[in-house]
Amino acid sequence: MRIQAFLLALLTCVSPLSVAAENAEDPNYTTQNVMILNDQGQILMQRNFMGWSTPGTRYDKRLTIEESLADLAEKYGVQVCDIRLAGLFSYRYSYTPAISTRSHYYVRLAGGSARPPKGFDELRWVDRDKVVGLMASETQKAPPALVELTRKMIEEPDRIWGGAFSIWQEGDLYKSQMVQPFYTLGYTAPLTSAAVASDASGPSSDGEPDTACIRPGAPAQT
Repeated sequence: MRIQAFLLALLTCVSPLSVAAENAEDPNYTTQNVMILNDQGQILMQRNFMGWSTPGTRYDKRLTIEESLADLAEKYGVQVCDIRLAGLFSYRYSYTPAISTRSHYYVRLAGGSARPPKGFDELRWVDRDKVVGLMASETQKAPPALVELTRKMIEEPDRIWGGAFSIWQEGDLYKSQMVQPFYTLGYTAPLTSAAVASDASGPSSDGEPDTACIRPGAPAQT
């Protein structure tokens, strides 16, 4: 009886190593994307071989959301404040088993001087009403989903948006189709240029970011 009980426990238990192995094979991932607003209400845009987009990164380090967004901003030479969630979207791909969760945030410029990180050709501050047109240019290779969800967040910034897209590739272009229409996850106060100008937690008189602004963080220790 004791032997049978031991064998049953051995067969039904899940070891930490097996969990780690399963997680290591999980193709799904999360990205963070930021719409950085300056004092004029313009949004920082970047350009690489895929076209124009807002800054983004894979969220795969052992950092909090604030720390990761501050780390992302630092790569572009700036510091940011006042994080506001703008949307959570998912991409399901035809050419890989992965599903990606795309988190988008509004943040406010707090200091620094924007510079393109390695792999990007150009940075540009763009008026909010011209962002979508820039992203939808004929040279854009990124999926149209990126344009659609950006338009939704910019046109209706008082809501936190959700939605889902199917992504596939045709040659060197990426195509998309909405598989779950936009829906409201919640409501938020829009981060407008007026809010930027009046917020007390902005840059100090010497041009340095206020201490209330977020800072890059080191990966958490185990």
